Amino acid sequence: MLQKKMYPVWFVLPALLMFLVLYVYPTVSGFYYSLTDWSPYKDQIRFIGFEQYRDLFKTKSLYLAMKHTLIYAFIVTIFQNGLGVLLALFLNSKLLGRNLFRSVYFLPCILSAMIVGYMFTTVLHPEGILNQLLRALGLSNWAKDWIGDPHLALFSVAAVTVWQWVGSSMALYLAGLQGIPKDMIEAAIIDGTTYLQRLRFVILPILAPVVTISVVLGMIGSMKTFDLIYVTTGGGPGGATEVMNTFILKQFSQGLYAYGTAANVILFLLVTVVSVLLFKLLQKGETAE
Repeated sequence: MLQKKMYPVWFVLPALLMFLVLYVYPTVSGFYYSLTDWSPYKDQIRFIGFEQYRDLFKTKSLYLAMKHTLIYAFIVTIFQNGLGVLLALFLNSKLLGRNLFRSVYFLPCILSAMIVGYMFTTVLHPEGILNQLLRALGLSNWAKDWIGDPHLALFSVAAVTVWQWVGSSMALYLAGLQGIPKDMIEAAIIDGTTYLQRLRFVILPILAPVVTISVVLGMIGSMKTFDLIYVTTGGGPGGATEVMNTFILKQFSQGLYAYGTAANVILFLLVTVVSVLLFKLLQKGETAE
Protein backbone atom coordinates (compact mmCIF):
# COMPACT_ATOMS: atom_id res chain seq x y z
CA MET A 1 0.00 0.00 0.00
CA LEU A 2 2.85 2.37 0.90
CA GLN A 3 4.57 1.62 -2.40
CA LYS A 4 1.44 2.59 -4.35
CA LYS A 5 1.25 5.87 -2.44
CA MET A 6 4.87 6.55 -3.37
CA TYR A 7 4.25 6.17 -7.12
CA PRO A 8 3.42 9.88 -7.65
CA VAL A 9 6.56 10.84 -5.71
CA TRP A 10 8.80 8.68 -7.90
CA PHE A 11 7.30 10.23 -11.03
CA VAL A 12 7.77 13.80 -9.75
CA LEU A 13 11.22 13.25 -8.21
CA PRO A 14 13.35 13.40 -11.43
CA ALA A 15 11.71 16.66 -12.54
CA LEU A 16 12.03 18.08 -9.01
CA LEU A 17 15.74 17.20 -8.86
CA MET A 18 16.35 18.84 -12.24
CA PHE A 19 14.48 21.94 -11.08
CA LEU A 20 16.56 22.11 -7.88
CA VAL A 21 19.89 21.58 -9.66
CA LEU A 22 19.29 23.71 -12.76
CA TYR A 23 17.20 26.54 -11.29
CA VAL A 24 17.03 26.76 -7.49
CA TYR A 25 20.74 26.17 -6.83
CA PRO A 26 22.00 28.64 -9.50
CA THR A 27 19.50 31.26 -8.28
CA VAL A 28 20.49 30.95 -4.62
CA SER A 29 24.21 30.78 -5.42
CA GLY A 30 23.80 33.85 -7.66
CA PHE A 31 22.57 35.86 -4.68
CA TYR A 32 25.65 34.75 -2.74
CA TYR A 33 28.20 35.44 -5.50
CA SER A 34 26.73 38.91 -6.03
CA LEU A 35 27.96 39.71 -2.52
CA THR A 36 31.55 38.64 -3.28
CA ASP A 37 34.45 39.84 -5.46
CA TRP A 38 34.15 36.77 -7.72
CA SER A 39 36.49 37.09 -10.69
CA PRO A 40 38.41 34.72 -13.00
CA TYR A 41 41.59 36.64 -12.13
CA LYS A 42 41.46 35.87 -8.41
CA ASP A 43 42.37 32.63 -6.67
CA GLN A 44 40.07 33.23 -3.71
CA ILE A 45 36.57 34.64 -3.46
CA ARG A 46 36.12 37.26 -0.76
CA PHE A 47 32.77 38.31 0.75
CA ILE A 48 32.35 42.08 0.35
CA GLY A 49 28.65 42.60 1.05
CA PHE A 50 26.73 45.16 -1.01
CA GLU A 51 29.81 46.88 -2.46
CA GLN A 52 29.05 45.61 -5.98
CA TYR A 53 25.52 47.01 -5.80
CA ARG A 54 26.76 50.41 -4.62
CA ASP A 55 29.18 50.59 -7.54
CA LEU A 56 26.56 49.39 -10.03
CA PHE A 57 24.00 51.99 -9.00
CA LYS A 58 26.61 54.70 -9.57
CA THR A 59 26.92 53.78 -13.26
CA LYS A 60 24.75 55.53 -15.84
CA SER A 61 24.79 52.46 -18.11
CA LEU A 62 22.81 50.38 -15.59
CA TYR A 63 19.99 52.95 -15.46
CA LEU A 64 19.92 53.17 -19.26
CA ALA A 65 19.71 49.37 -19.50
CA MET A 66 16.85 49.32 -16.97
CA LYS A 67 15.07 52.14 -18.82
CA HIS A 68 15.40 50.40 -22.19
CA THR A 69 14.25 47.11 -20.69
CA LEU A 70 11.07 48.65 -19.28
CA ILE A 71 10.28 50.65 -22.45
CA TYR A 72 10.83 47.59 -24.63
CA ALA A 73 8.76 45.36 -22.34
CA PHE A 74 5.81 47.77 -22.18
CA ILE A 75 5.75 48.30 -25.95
CA VAL A 76 5.90 44.57 -26.67
CA THR A 77 3.33 43.65 -24.02
CA ILE A 78 0.78 46.26 -25.12
CA PHE A 79 0.98 45.58 -28.85
CA GLN A 80 1.38 41.82 -28.53
CA ASN A 81 -1.78 41.55 -26.47
CA GLY A 82 -3.74 44.21 -28.32
CA LEU A 83 -3.10 42.62 -31.71
CA GLY A 84 -3.53 39.16 -30.17
CA VAL A 85 -7.07 40.02 -29.04
CA LEU A 86 -7.96 41.46 -32.46
CA LEU A 87 -6.61 38.42 -34.30
CA ALA A 88 -8.41 36.06 -31.92
CA LEU A 89 -11.73 37.86 -32.42
CA PHE A 90 -11.24 37.84 -36.19
CA LEU A 91 -10.20 34.18 -36.39
CA ASN A 92 -12.94 33.05 -34.00
CA SER A 93 -15.57 34.08 -36.54
CA LYS A 94 -16.87 31.86 -39.34
CA LEU A 95 -14.07 32.70 -41.74
CA LEU A 96 -13.09 30.61 -44.75
CA GLY A 97 -9.68 29.06 -44.12
CA ARG A 98 -9.49 30.30 -40.53
CA ASN A 99 -7.49 27.23 -39.38
CA LEU A 100 -4.86 28.02 -42.02
CA PHE A 101 -4.67 31.63 -40.85
CA ARG A 102 -4.35 30.48 -37.24
CA SER A 103 -1.41 28.27 -38.18
CA VAL A 104 0.24 31.04 -40.20
CA TYR A 105 0.00 33.59 -37.38
CA PHE A 106 1.24 31.07 -34.79
CA LEU A 107 4.15 29.80 -36.95
CA PRO A 108 6.68 32.52 -35.93
CA CYS A 109 6.34 31.43 -32.28
CA ILE A 110 8.03 28.11 -33.02
CA LEU A 111 10.98 29.74 -34.77
CA SER A 112 14.22 30.37 -32.92
CA ALA A 113 14.78 33.99 -31.92
CA MET A 114 18.23 33.71 -33.51
CA ILE A 115 16.68 32.81 -36.87
CA VAL A 116 14.13 35.62 -36.60
CA GLY A 117 16.88 38.06 -35.63
CA TYR A 118 19.14 37.19 -38.56
CA MET A 119 16.16 37.29 -40.93
CA PHE A 120 15.05 40.76 -39.82
CA THR A 121 18.61 42.07 -39.84
CA THR A 122 18.36 41.63 -43.60
CA VAL A 123 14.79 42.94 -43.83
CA LEU A 124 15.54 46.10 -41.82
CA HIS A 125 18.89 46.86 -43.48
CA PRO A 126 19.05 50.29 -45.19
CA GLU A 127 19.01 48.43 -48.52
CA GLY A 128 16.76 45.67 -47.22
CA ILE A 129 13.37 44.41 -48.32
CA LEU A 130 11.34 46.88 -46.23
CA ASN A 131 13.04 49.99 -47.61
CA GLN A 132 12.96 48.62 -51.15
CA LEU A 133 9.20 48.07 -50.80
CA LEU A 134 8.70 51.60 -49.45
CA ARG A 135 10.66 53.09 -52.36
CA ALA A 136 8.69 50.98 -54.85
CA LEU A 137 5.46 52.41 -53.37
CA GLY A 138 6.77 55.95 -53.73
CA LEU A 139 7.38 56.34 -49.99
CA SER A 140 11.12 56.99 -50.14
CA ASN A 141 10.87 59.49 -47.30
CA TRP A 142 9.75 56.66 -45.03
CA ALA A 143 12.83 54.56 -45.73
CA LYS A 144 15.06 54.55 -42.66
CA ASP A 145 18.05 52.79 -41.16
CA TRP A 146 15.69 50.89 -38.88
CA ILE A 147 18.22 49.20 -36.62
CA GLY A 148 21.12 51.58 -37.22
CA ASP A 149 19.35 54.74 -36.08
CA PRO A 150 19.59 55.19 -32.26
CA HIS A 151 16.13 56.77 -32.21
CA LEU A 152 14.46 53.88 -34.05
CA ALA A 153 16.46 50.77 -33.14
CA LEU A 154 14.69 49.88 -29.88
CA PHE A 155 11.23 50.34 -31.41
CA SER A 156 12.22 48.34 -34.50
CA VAL A 157 13.39 45.38 -32.43
CA ALA A 158 10.23 45.62 -30.31
CA ALA A 159 8.15 45.44 -33.50
CA VAL A 160 10.02 42.29 -34.55
CA THR A 161 9.30 40.74 -31.14
CA VAL A 162 5.61 41.58 -31.47
CA TRP A 163 5.57 39.97 -34.93
CA GLN A 164 7.10 36.79 -33.53
CA TRP A 165 4.97 36.40 -30.40
CA VAL A 166 1.57 37.87 -31.27
CA GLY A 167 0.48 34.38 -32.33
CA SER A 168 1.08 33.11 -28.79
CA SER A 169 -1.30 35.69 -27.33
CA MET A 170 -3.75 34.99 -30.14
CA ALA A 171 -3.80 31.30 -29.20
CA LEU A 172 -4.50 32.11 -25.54
CA TYR A 173 -7.35 34.47 -26.41
CA LEU A 174 -8.79 32.01 -28.92
CA ALA A 175 -8.92 29.38 -26.19
CA GLY A 176 -10.69 31.87 -23.94
CA LEU A 177 -13.18 32.86 -26.62
CA GLN A 178 -14.05 29.26 -27.39
CA GLY A 179 -14.76 28.72 -23.70
CA ILE A 180 -17.52 31.34 -23.70
CA PRO A 181 -20.94 29.60 -23.64
CA LYS A 182 -22.78 30.09 -26.94
CA ASP A 183 -26.06 30.42 -25.04
CA MET A 184 -24.75 33.59 -23.40
CA ILE A 185 -23.86 35.17 -26.76
CA GLU A 186 -27.18 34.12 -28.29
CA ALA A 187 -29.09 35.57 -25.34
CA ALA A 188 -27.25 38.87 -25.77
CA ILE A 189 -28.12 38.89 -29.49
CA ILE A 190 -31.80 38.24 -28.72
CA ASP A 191 -31.73 41.17 -26.29
CA GLY A 192 -30.81 43.38 -29.25
CA THR A 193 -27.23 44.20 -28.32
CA THR A 194 -24.74 45.35 -30.93
CA TYR A 195 -21.43 43.56 -31.49
CA LEU A 196 -19.52 46.27 -29.63
CA GLN A 197 -21.90 45.99 -26.66
CA ARG A 198 -21.45 42.22 -26.56
CA LEU A 199 -17.69 42.72 -26.75
CA ARG A 200 -17.70 45.25 -23.90
CA PHE A 201 -20.18 43.65 -21.52
CA VAL A 202 -19.99 39.92 -22.27
CA ILE A 203 -16.80 38.85 -24.06
CA LEU A 204 -14.10 41.01 -22.45
CA PRO A 205 -15.24 40.46 -18.83
CA ILE A 206 -15.11 36.68 -19.39
CA LEU A 207 -11.70 37.03 -21.06
CA ALA A 208 -10.30 39.06 -18.14
CA PRO A 209 -8.44 36.12 -16.47
CA VAL A 210 -6.88 35.22 -19.84
CA VAL A 211 -5.82 38.85 -20.31
CA THR A 212 -4.13 38.76 -16.91
CA ILE A 213 -2.18 35.61 -17.73
CA SER A 214 -1.17 36.76 -21.21
CA VAL A 215 -0.12 40.26 -20.13
CA VAL A 216 1.94 39.08 -17.15
CA LEU A 217 3.67 36.33 -19.15
CA GLY A 218 4.34 38.79 -21.98
CA MET A 219 5.82 41.32 -19.58
CA ILE A 220 8.08 38.76 -17.89
CA GLY A 221 9.31 37.36 -21.20
CA SER A 222 9.96 40.82 -22.64
CA MET A 223 11.92 42.01 -19.62
CA LYS A 224 14.19 38.96 -19.90
CA THR A 225 14.83 39.49 -23.62
CA PHE A 226 18.33 38.85 -24.90
CA ASP A 227 18.82 36.73 -28.02
CA LEU A 228 16.82 38.82 -30.50
CA ILE A 229 18.48 42.07 -29.43
CA TYR A 230 21.90 40.43 -29.31
CA VAL A 231 21.55 39.16 -32.89
CA THR A 232 20.02 42.29 -34.44
CA THR A 233 21.82 45.16 -32.69
CA GLY A 234 24.08 43.72 -29.98
CA GLY A 235 22.85 46.48 -27.68
CA GLY A 236 23.79 49.22 -30.15
CA PRO A 237 23.95 51.57 -31.87
CA GLY A 238 25.64 53.55 -29.13
CA GLY A 239 23.85 51.61 -26.41
CA ALA A 240 20.41 52.59 -27.74
CA THR A 241 19.11 49.02 -27.38
CA GLU A 242 21.16 48.03 -24.35
CA VAL A 243 18.86 46.00 -22.08
CA MET A 244 19.63 44.29 -18.81
CA ASN A 245 20.68 40.96 -20.28
CA THR A 246 23.05 42.49 -22.84
CA PHE A 247 24.46 44.67 -20.03
CA ILE A 248 24.99 41.53 -17.92
CA LEU A 249 26.72 39.76 -20.82
CA LYS A 250 29.16 42.65 -21.21
CA GLN A 251 30.09 42.46 -17.52
CA PHE A 252 30.86 38.75 -17.80
CA SER A 253 32.77 39.19 -21.08
CA GLN A 254 35.02 41.73 -19.32
CA GLY A 255 35.70 39.28 -16.48
CA LEU A 256 33.50 41.22 -14.04
CA TYR A 257 31.66 38.14 -12.87
CA ALA A 258 30.51 39.62 -9.56
CA TYR A 259 29.20 42.75 -11.31
CA GLY A 260 27.36 40.60 -13.84
CA THR A 261 25.84 38.45 -11.11
CA ALA A 262 24.76 41.51 -9.12
CA ALA A 263 23.15 42.98 -12.25
CA ASN A 264 21.37 39.67 -12.78
CA VAL A 265 19.97 39.82 -9.25
CA ILE A 266 18.76 43.37 -9.93
CA LEU A 267 16.99 42.10 -13.08
CA PHE A 268 15.43 39.27 -11.08
CA LEU A 269 14.09 41.72 -8.49
CA LEU A 270 12.92 44.16 -11.18
CA VAL A 271 10.99 41.43 -13.02
CA THR A 272 9.49 40.20 -9.75
CA VAL A 273 8.32 43.63 -8.60
CA VAL A 274 6.88 44.67 -11.98
CA SER A 275 5.12 41.34 -12.59
CA VAL A 276 3.60 41.20 -9.08
CA LEU A 277 2.35 44.80 -9.28
CA LEU A 278 0.95 44.20 -12.76
CA PHE A 279 -0.72 40.97 -11.65
CA LYS A 280 -2.36 42.72 -8.68
CA LEU A 281 -3.52 45.59 -10.87
CA LEU A 282 -5.05 43.27 -13.46
CA GLN A 283 -6.73 41.17 -10.77
CA LYS A 284 -8.40 44.31 -9.43
CA GLY A 285 -9.64 44.95 -12.96
CA GLU A 286 -11.15 41.43 -13.05
CA THR A 287 -13.07 42.00 -9.80
CA ALA A 288 -14.19 45.45 -11.01
CA GLU A 289 -15.77 43.80 -14.04
